[in-house]
Amino acid sequence: MRCFVCQAELKSSNMLVRHLRLVHGYVPGRNLRLKCVQTGCGSVFGTFSGFRKHLNTKHTEYLDQQAETDVALNGAVEVVASNVDETPTSSEPSINSENSTLDMCASAVAQLKAAGLSQSTVNSFVSSMEEVFFEINSQAKDAALQCLSPQDTENKNKIEESFKQLENGNPFACLNTETKRNKHLKEKWGNVEPVEKVLGTRFDSRRNKSTGTYDQVIITDKFSYVPILETLKNILDNPELTNLFKPRHIPKEGVYTDIRDAKYFKENLLFSKENDALQTQLFYDDFETANPLGSKKGIHKLGAIYFTLRNFPPIFNSALININLCALFHAQDIKRYGFNLILEPLVNDIKVLETEGLNISMSERVIHGTIVQVTGDNLGLHGLFGFVESFSARYCCRFCLLEKTCFQTVFCEDNPEVVLRTIEMHTQHCQTLQTDSTLPHTYGVKRTCLLNTLQYFNTSNNFSVDIMHDILEGVAQFEVKLVLQYIQGNFLNAEQLAGRIHAFDYGYNQQRNRPPRVKMLDGGNDLGLNAIQSWCILRNMPLLFGDLFQTGDGYWRLLLLLLQIVNIVFSPVLSEGMTTYLKHLIIDHHQLFKQLFPQRNLLPKHHFMIHYPRIIRTIGPILHMWCMRYEAKHNFFKKQLKNFKNITQTLAKKHQSCMAFYRESFTKERLTLGPGKMLPLSELKNGPDIASKFGAELTTSIFSAKWIKYHGTEYRRDFIICTEVAFEMPLFCKIVYCCEG
Repeated sequence: MRCFVCQAELKSSNMLVRHLRLVHGYVPGRNLRLKCVQTGCGSVFGTFSGFRKHLNTKHTEYLDQQAETDVALNGAVEVVASNVDETPTSSEPSINSENSTLDMCASAVAQLKAAGLSQSTVNSFVSSMEEVFFEINSQAKDAALQCLSPQDTENKNKIEESFKQLENGNPFACLNTETKRNKHLKEKWGNVEPVEKVLGTRFDSRRNKSTGTYDQVIITDKFSYVPILETLKNILDNPELTNLFKPRHIPKEGVYTDIRDAKYFKENLLFSKENDALQTQLFYDDFETANPLGSKKGIHKLGAIYFTLRNFPPIFNSALININLCALFHAQDIKRYGFNLILEPLVNDIKVLETEGLNISMSERVIHGTIVQVTGDNLGLHGLFGFVESFSARYCCRFCLLEKTCFQTVFCEDNPEVVLRTIEMHTQHCQTLQTDSTLPHTYGVKRTCLLNTLQYFNTSNNFSVDIMHDILEGVAQFEVKLVLQYIQGNFLNAEQLAGRIHAFDYGYNQQRNRPPRVKMLDGGNDLGLNAIQSWCILRNMPLLFGDLFQTGDGYWRLLLLLLQIVNIVFSPVLSEGMTTYLKHLIIDHHQLFKQLFPQRNLLPKHHFMIHYPRIIRTIGPILHMWCMRYEAKHNFFKKQLKNFKNITQTLAKKHQSCMAFYRESFTKERLTLGPGKMLPLSELKNGPDIASKFGAELTTSIFSAKWIKYHGTEYRRDFIICTEVAFEMPLFCKIVYCCEG
């Protein structure tokens, strides 16, 4: 049996699997890919058991050849062995084997925890497996002893001693308590444990177990904080990420592909001096852990602070494993204690990162860093930064001092009525609140934010916007609903309109995102869709209803203007000219909206759009700031079995254990192959053309798959994809084969 990594020849399938585990470090996981390289085969497997079964059933000729070879060499081996002095063997392989077995068991237990099982269930499983291991060991010992004669006491003693050592080395005995498991995970994966921080105390009623009555007791409110410095060190010490961390970005004048190209990065005192400084992007949001429609709604609502490193490529940060937990707390504690107590340990660690930096293995010098931006929905950021949390307030914009009544007439930042907020202005507003405690707020500012005590970051220079909430869950649904109401009133009845939306072919990849029945009759501003469904229906509106509109129709033009705006703000690469074009598109769009719907008010989210062109020039493409992937992270906590007595620490510990487990099998390639078969290039219809293109022989074996998933995007035969843009025109190609060489 040949190893597909190092081409070494092994005697059996079991030895090959053992070789892959011990020598090459392959571990079970969602990204495990094992390739069969025996002659004429090239099958790929995702589990060791499937790989072993394939070798034992499809390649029996290798086992037969090996058996014949063993018989032929048996006599020679005996002769050689008789002439060699007996020497003690090294115990190192057995130690490695024991450690490997323990790591395999730890990975299996960690996988159960990652699946959301409760601690008691995991304890029960480990206890049962401990007994299973003992029973198998006992049965194997009895079977071995029965093979020996009663007089062979010497070998009996050796066998009993060997099995006793195996019994004492029961791997599940090292994992039968939560403390032992956490200790092993920390030693194996460098697991960063969450730390409980005290917020304060309050009175509450608790049941007295001895009397059965409810007594008033003092409760200590806490939250879980995952030390960000330890997490950063754990990430950057991973050799798999070393190449990704190294700056590869080549800036191009007038083109925005990353925050490095934008004004904020170039003018920041830290990032302008240290090219490899850590760019920490924070995210804050609240989510429900109980039934959001039940009686416990709000009681167990949690707030979470996540972070990603903008030093890594966006396609890497889109994986949920690379979104790291920073803090987990009860949402109710924000009203009771405020944000500053929750932010205090984080800010203290960031100050250390700014001044002292981190010593990591991949760099010869100390690496500093700071917060580059904080993202989240509008309500969350206003609460975090100390702005008013009502968008009916007079000053409800965190970017400027324009009054809300002017939102209906001012559609451009160039208007003299738009006064942009600055650090000096925000400091003055905070000082006014401190001198006059009777003021609830001034110019939309309620309090100062602890993040403003950092050396290289200030909330007044936080320009992140969330196009998911602003556009997809706000402006797009609001305006698409108005256009659909116009269609229903002039062209189609309700049944015909719903039929078009339901029966339309959205394509294979978008079929799961197709909108369900939209809400047309309620008085709300939305269609009752989530963000991705809203995006799906918006992009397909011209195909769904374009045949109904006449040339020059105002509603049709409004829809096209919105689509042009969406295409620009969702683009990962933008030019300086596109930001100017975007500014004029937004002006035309808002003016046309007021002409078509004079009785309708523009939403505050419409006003936030007028700041988009300047924000893009300041921090680069705003697609990298949206909340879509961060909010997907919430699903981990929502699906876990929870202990509501200390839910923040319970969920934080589970999350950190699962992150350690997932990082073991994480690969930066993120390529998944569907089912297929191995065949030579000559058997493909376009085999000669493919061979000529890649300079390969027609006899070259390739794996032809039904589909390939790369970085989360699935590709199949007959898909039409854009391969490049030449002379400002897209070039489309059709996928004929999905192959891997």
